[in-house]
Amino acid sequence: MNLCIIIPAYNEEHAIGQCLAEYRQAFPDARIVVIDNNSNDGTADKAKDHLTSPNDLILFEGQQGKGFAVKAGLSRIEADAYLVVDGDATYPADDARRLVGQMLETRADMVVGDRLSEGAYAKQNKRIGHSSGNGLLTYIVSKLAGQSFNDVLSGLRVLSRPFVTALDVRSSGFQLETEMTVIAAYLRAHVVEMPINYRARGVGSYSKLNAMRDGVRILNFAISNWIAFAPMQPFMILAILSGGITAILGLRILSAFFAGDIAAGSTYTTTAAATVAFALVFALSLFFGVALRILGRNDRRREIARFLERKRQWNTRLDEDV
Repeated sequence: MNLCIIIPAYNEEHAIGQCLAEYRQAFPDARIVVIDNNSNDGTADKAKDHLTSPNDLILFEGQQGKGFAVKAGLSRIEADAYLVVDGDATYPADDARRLVGQMLETRADMVVGDRLSEGAYAKQNKRIGHSSGNGLLTYIVSKLAGQSFNDVLSGLRVLSRPFVTALDVRSSGFQLETEMTVIAAYLRAHVVEMPINYRARGVGSYSKLNAMRDGVRILNFAISNWIAFAPMQPFMILAILSGGITAILGLRILSAFFAGDIAAGSTYTTTAAATVAFALVFALSLFFGVALRILGRNDRRREIARFLERKRQWNTRLDEDV
């Protein structure tokens, strides 16, 4: 299998050398592509010193953000599978080999290194809010995607060529992993999660993720994609809320009417207007929810059909190489 290793790196001069040496030893035949994401330290020079194969590449991506960096790498090289790993040397190469082996064995569309289910991330990452935030976001994204995932923010993933072809990366930063998870759920892709180890960062290396800021961005991205991919659900929630308010206000007016409290020019005119407004919101929410669901379902079927066709071709290619 033709494997390409994509390593985005931003200010990782203290870790990129160890990462590259370890992954080169573990994957001697793979092509390694390092994306220097506008670093202002010696990351690029350190990477050049450790890229020993003539097929290896170091790219520069000036747009700040992990999403931009990974997209630059994925769009540059054709391969049967892509191993995406952070350049901070926290993900052991031995675990990455297990993930690649899992893809070869099961022909999964995405294999994810799960840091959370066995507590590896919590043991090494002591920053306030990181471990709990990862767990909370994993739970929320799983609910929005309609599937159960163990670690939606893991930075170690193996992606099949058909999945990468279907992956139109639109996220700019740390929303990238969430986008991959949401797209996989939308395509009904075969996702495998495997428990992995997670190492503490070395001296001089630091996390670029801000728990609060990036957590909000990830959550916002997940909700936006939920509305785009499953519009019936949010519109039904809006319909239920507006329908409930309509019923409450309507019952108030009816009870006043039968009690003889309504007279010309009474204060119930405002209540009646509000009732009509919420009734319109209810009707429109129901209409647009159903309409978008019908349109979205047809688009989804076409996308899945194209994805499956590419997957059949990919499987045939791998079978010929065996």
